[in-house]
Amino acid sequence: MPTLTDPELLALVPIQAVPFETGADGRVTLLRPKFVSPRWAWLHRFMKRPTFRVRLDDKGSSIWQAIDGIRSVGELSALARERFGNGSGGGGEPHEERCRLFVQQLVNGGFATWQSTA
Repeated sequence: MPTLTDPELLALVPIQAVPFETGADGRVTLLRPKFVSPRWAWLHRFMKRPTFRVRLDDKGSSIWQAIDGIRSVGELSALARERFGNGSGGGGEPHEERCRLFVQQLVNGGFATWQSTA
């Protein structure tokens, strides 16, 4: 995907691409197979732990649970702002920037994909 400007990225819609578990504390743990290529997927049955387990913090869990294939990155950041406050004061980072970077990391790591525009 070509480099996007912030407004273009905020308009994109992410989709969850991996299963996840929600703990008793409400935090999400993402489950991503260690081998995503079908060519190597047969190795999973021989592995004691065939998946990576990535535990998210409160903000990451909230954003992950709001990814529904309908909301854009901009809408997700607005939801985070409603839930966690402004974010720009008290040492917190702005929600728009954190949300944009977080979703980009999810997509780059294979945990999420972008909704097709066609």
